[in-house]
Amino acid sequence: MENLRKRKWLGIAERFPAMNSDQQARIQQRMREWASLTPEQRAKVRDTYKDFTQLPDEQKRVVREKWGAYSSLPPEERQRVRENNKSSRLLTPPAQPPVTEGATGDNSVSPLTSTSNPQSKP
Repeated sequence: MENLRKRKWLGIAERFPAMNSDQQARIQQRMREWASLTPEQRAKVRDTYKDFTQLPDEQKRVVREKWGAYSSLPPEERQRVRENNKSSRLLTPPAQPPVTEGATGDNSVSPLTSTSNPQSKP
């Protein structure tokens, strides 16, 4: 086990006796959930968390709001959202509009537009 993770678990174990029964139950439930994940799922969770911590504050706020809305849904509605794969878009940054000529004052052309028409003939 990686040294940092080992120290984290040891710290949790040290604090555990001082926790109230609700906190202990919550920790135990999370430990059971974590233990049931495959190594690949754990890696994905770690990567998602790392991505989240690197988001700008405003986007973190938006993700937290969306998570709150998702968490308040009934279980069958959450399952429907998961099946439609909408939950994976929480960390996707909002699309930036393409830069158009004159918008920046430097006559930039959006990379989505083409300067030639391949169907037209000279």
